[in-house]
Amino acid sequence: MGADDYFSTLDNLEVNSAELKQLNKLIENYCTPEWRDLVWKNTTTLSFKSGELIFGEGEKADNIYMVKHGRVKVYSNYTPKVEVIARFATDGQVIGHRGFGEDFTFSVSAVALSETSVFVIPMPIFQNLLKANNLFCYYFMLFFTEELRRSERMHKNQLNMTVKQRVAQAIRMNMENFGFDPADETMLAFTITRKDMAAISNTTYESVIRSLAELQKEAIIKIEGKKLHITNKDTLCEMTHCSKDFSGNH
Repeated sequence: MGADDYFSTLDNLEVNSAELKQLNKLIENYCTPEWRDLVWKNTTTLSFKSGELIFGEGEKADNIYMVKHGRVKVYSNYTPKVEVIARFATDGQVIGHRGFGEDFTFSVSAVALSETSVFVIPMPIFQNLLKANNLFCYYFMLFFTEELRRSERMHKNQLNMTVKQRVAQAIRMNMENFGFDPADETMLAFTITRKDMAAISNTTYESVIRSLAELQKEAIIKIEGKKLHITNKDTLCEMTHCSKDFSGNH
């Protein structure tokens, strides 16, 4: 394939931000059969209970991970008491890629939010996969870039948001990553803790509780114990400068 043909191929391939997160699909669509076989032959599976650490900040990044099934929180501790949530991940999505760099050390931690199983891919295998499959490397680079842009937009938006808007943004992040319960189209399939909402919103637990009560009074959400229902997605979207910032599998 010549250079013109190669770049023409790139122009004709459209992948949205949600698809970029799906490492399983990127491997399936943009790696050769031989490399797909090699990756899966060298991949193992680990299972984690809710609250179990998958990898920790500062650990050596010997592997990269893909969620087989479950829900994961990726975060960093600025101080022992201040947690900053970078993103959430679910089925088919990559975690551990922030270990890439000069010293291959994880700059974040990942913890299971529910019963979770992950595929473990040795880092040398994954590096060779990137080197040998140009389109896969290209789209993985786009994933990195989109994740950075999403993070920048989120923090910029928060500067001009009220506490209630920031809590609404955390709810939308929850909604767009984990979706809705198949048996109830308004109830979140998995509701993150109030503590995690506070970390995303850069506010206190008590402020989250007050904001949730206000959002319920405005008929935007409905609180059912620890679970949340989204009763007005349009208003939730409008009050949080809606874009595809947090999209996962949708």
